[in-house]
Amino acid sequence: MKKFLLVPLSIFFIVGCADKPMATNVVQLAGNQKVMGWQDSNTTQKPKVIIKKIYIKEKIKDSDGDGVPDSIDKCPNTPKGVLVNHYGCPVITTLRINFDFNKWKVKKIYYPQIKKVAEILKANPKLKIEIDGYTDNTGSATYNLKLSYKRADAIKNILVKVYHINPKRIVVKGFGEKYPLVPNTTSTNRALNRRAEIIDITNEK
Repeated sequence: MKKFLLVPLSIFFIVGCADKPMATNVVQLAGNQKVMGWQDSNTTQKPKVIIKKIYIKEKIKDSDGDGVPDSIDKCPNTPKGVLVNHYGCPVITTLRINFDFNKWKVKKIYYPQIKKVAEILKANPKLKIEIDGYTDNTGSATYNLKLSYKRADAIKNILVKVYHINPKRIVVKGFGEKYPLVPNTTSTNRALNRRAEIIDITNEK
């Protein structure tokens, strides 16, 4: 009786059709090209997706070049080289006036400075100004806000009552301890921060 050797057809198919050994890893499958996210010895691991956040810094627009962005600039087209406040309006003068503690009465020694402002206003009839009052950081922020307004308003009253400036040309604001010129770390610095700034708002938008 003849014996026959039965061999599965699938074996003959693989051996007969393969010109070179089968790939055993992903690098071989890619023709020896590195495949990002895969390890050579791992053919089952899912590729890692790396997402990088790219932040594009938006250029801040400052059309008049005064250092204040257009988005908050209340006085556009300020001439170059002119000192401006935090809203971009030209500062006519900065009055560093020392007030007594918890007081807003302007001392007589500061009247000459205020007189110069009155002279500027009289020489420029269309000029409108804003008087901004500031304090140091002594006391609560809420109280300082009110105190700074009273001090700025006291300067307005001198311009109106003593130098006869039309009150409609003057706006008064108080900013309290915000926007210090220097850190409130010494008595000298705190004195510098107790001030009033008079700005030109004629062309305020």
